Amino acid sequence: MNSPLLELIFLSEKRKDLLLFLKDGPKTISEIKENLNVGLVAILPQLKKLRENSLISKTGDIYSLAPLGIAIVGRMKPMIDVLNVFGSKYEYWANHAVESIPDPLRERIGELTNCTFSKPPDRTCLFEPHREFVENLMKSKKISGIASVFHPLYPSLFLTFAKNGANVSLLVTSPIYERIKEEYGTELCEFIKFENANFYVCSKKIELAYAVTERFLSLTLPFSDGTYDHIEDVLCFEPQAIQWGEDLFAYYRKISDKLTEIR
Repeated sequence: MNSPLLELIFLSEKRKDLLLFLKDGPKTISEIKENLNVGLVAILPQLKKLRENSLISKTGDIYSLAPLGIAIVGRMKPMIDVLNVFGSKYEYWANHAVESIPDPLRERIGELTNCTFSKPPDRTCLFEPHREFVENLMKSKKISGIASVFHPLYPSLFLTFAKNGANVSLLVTSPIYERIKEEYGTELCEFIKFENANFYVCSKKIELAYAVTERFLSLTLPFSDGTYDHIEDVLCFEPQAIQWGEDLFAYYRKISDKLTEIR
């Protein structure tokens, strides 16, 4: 696409919304006005521009995507989703290592639409787990998490969740496993005995940390220089984001070993 065409599509919310709306099929001018909540005076010039550039066609009172429009709109939504994710807080994404997300999941990062961010902890609980994170975990019945950093409260916390009947699956890097084994061996032995608990060890390098439940996804990315960010997490509550989180866990589970006894 040349620059004028990019500007035609993306520099007008009305034109962008029009194209995406017509993706579902031909629409009358009344349907366009009602669904996009626009007046005739506002939408007619946009329809005219899109027709002049062969993106839509008109038959009577019916507007539909032209062949060129069909080809373009099919690729628009994934790009718009990515821009919406990054645009929601561009400074965060620009300063964090997005490349730490595995390629297959990074290609789908647009599925984290409508994400929010955890509130930075105050000085009285600077190094404690985020309150929002723990509160959502406590309400969850299925928990999967990846730990590339160690937190001394996590062994007892996730053991408690397993004791309370939640299905808990944890995946850690080899260095984290060695520390848990050395300092929290009793808790780990008790944890892996539960039928509703699974523990995996990955020998590959993992830089991110995250948890996903049936309620939410919490994602922690390192800063661009590789240092861990304990201040701010990405939070998502949409079904597609939760599925993204489950797929991320499945990605690492395939390259990890399940622990049935302490080695």
